[in-house]
Amino acid sequence: MKSRYAIEVSKYGKKDGIAAICVFLGYVILSNGFALVLGMIPLTGTVRSLVTVAWLALLAVGVLIIVKASKQKLSSIGFQKENIGKAIGLALLFCLLPIVFVAVIPGILHGFVDRVDFFPLVFTLLTTFIYAAHEDIIFVGFIQTRLYGFFKSNFIAILVGALLFSLMHLPPWIAMGRLDISQPLEILLQIIRWAFIHVVFVAIFKKYFSIVPIFILHTINNLSHEFSRSDMNLANIMIILYLLAACFLYWHTYKADKKLSLSE
Repeated sequence: MKSRYAIEVSKYGKKDGIAAICVFLGYVILSNGFALVLGMIPLTGTVRSLVTVAWLALLAVGVLIIVKASKQKLSSIGFQKENIGKAIGLALLFCLLPIVFVAVIPGILHGFVDRVDFFPLVFTLLTTFIYAAHEDIIFVGFIQTRLYGFFKSNFIAILVGALLFSLMHLPPWIAMGRLDISQPLEILLQIIRWAFIHVVFVAIFKKYFSIVPIFILHTINNLSHEFSRSDMNLANIMIILYLLAACFLYWHTYKADKKLSLSE
């Protein structure tokens, strides 16, 4: 018997692939259009953050509604209990990388954040979780799985999913001044970094077909950057280690699927 992931993605056809592309385009238009309009309204930083996360949560809910309207189950995007303990354990294992390479080692080398108050910490944790989880639902749970309606090859489907995940980050990062459009090499390198992160998320998702470990890892990864004096060299080393671990997971999953196929 094939893995849960292989069984689920084999169900999708071109209609589902079109739905994935439409959701991607809709997300890019709605998220960036909202940010543009919000930027014209004078708000405090806290209120602006709350309004933004509420909007992003609504976009994720919109995708859940699309799933139900398509007469598909939420388990098709990874909301299921099977092997949940193992999935969470795998996520926590991966979480050691951002904690060590983005928080602990830079803290030792460059100094830890002097003080973090309780309420700002809770607020940051909440907003970081929503920022991460809405992307995971939309791009890992929905878009990535439905892309198999177009691409039956694992490699091509994940490559296209990684490209879409990277491209959706570009407009907000450029708008915030975190990327300089006059530096194409810098933009290309950042696209590759985002693509690698998506590949890692999908590797974990494929293993147990659960979105929960992606929520955990994505949140901890982003939170480590929020409360650290990040060192980009160390962050790049972390990405490489992430990718090596993901490659092992892909190999292990492929080997298990092949073994199951031979035993049928």
